[in-house]
Amino acid sequence: MKLGILDAVPLNYWSTDLGITDSEKFIDLLEPVMTGTTFDQLFVAEGEWPEQQDDYDAYLITGSPCYVNDEHSWIEKLSQFVRDCMESNKKLVGVCFGHQLIASALGGKVEQRKDGWLLGVKSFDILDVQSWMIPAQKQCEIHHINHDHVTVLPENAKRIAHSGQCKNSAFVIGDSVLGLQGHPEQPRRAMENFIKELLLFGADPEEMERGRASLRDEVPDAELWGRWIGKFLGC
Repeated sequence: MKLGILDAVPLNYWSTDLGITDSEKFIDLLEPVMTGTTFDQLFVAEGEWPEQQDDYDAYLITGSPCYVNDEHSWIEKLSQFVRDCMESNKKLVGVCFGHQLIASALGGKVEQRKDGWLLGVKSFDILDVQSWMIPAQKQCEIHHINHDHVTVLPENAKRIAHSGQCKNSAFVIGDSVLGLQGHPEQPRRAMENFIKELLLFGADPEEMERGRASLRDEVPDAELWGRWIGKFLGC
């Protein structure tokens, strides 16, 4: 399999986490479970795109410090790319920003959270266990860092996970699209660095500290989601 990782983090943010890109983190997460897969990093926020959609068997859209509703030309181009993938039934996974962008591109709605940041290790319930969820599990805990969330899913999407703080924690569209709000790819180091940057941009110190206090060196369900994403993609 060839997986194209569509990295949605602009270059000027790469230094936030020691220059380690989000696409590199996904490769670290998925490589052990997607054996035989070729992973390519495509920095869409910097103008790098597949020459043709069929260059890859599947795509994964990363998180981003940008917001889906920002008026960047690359975000609109990525939204159209999502719609094109839907038309061709191409496998597609979106995480955090990617999850929100897929929902928005296909007719859903993304809005700012009314109760601030969803930050730190957060749990959510699996409402509908999918065939690729091997081993099956009814509740998960992974890192989260998001100020926006999906408030309305696309018409043909099925919500498969939720929590009291995030009603659309994960969704699927048939067997070709998966969206996940949390971050299985982000280690504690990265989360700490992101919080430091948010503080520099004027985030509420108390809110940031509450999130930071919940971080863990190891979040077991992060690896579980790595396995599940691999299974979803057919590996």
